[in-house]
Amino acid sequence: MSKQQLMDFIVAVKKDESLKAQLKDAQPEEIIRIAQQAGFNFSEEIKGRFRNRWAGVYSCPQREDINEICPALCPPGFKSLAEYSQSTCTPYDKQEKYDFRSGFKYTNVT
Repeated sequence: MSKQQLMDFIVAVKKDESLKAQLKDAQPEEIIRIAQQAGFNFSEEIKGRFRNRWAGVYSCPQREDINEICPALCPPGFKSLAEYSQSTCTPYDKQEKYDFRSGFKYTNVT
């Protein structure tokens, strides 16, 4: 996974109030489009994480930052992306549940 683009995106959004405002209520595809318009070229894996709202992700340090800058990405009924993504894993998972490299949407959460 190309985490550098994701990390650069997080830093840019935290510094840019206009970009932060655009992302406040953005849903997955809109987030990807906004990022691309801002010059970020996410890998299919990163796009897959957004499309799936981090479902099935066992561990990702950037998940907390994404939760902060894209609050509407967290599905209703959950306090955070961490709570949601962990609810889609089992205690026995030691790695991600899905192969996000494809960029596909795996979950039914809209």
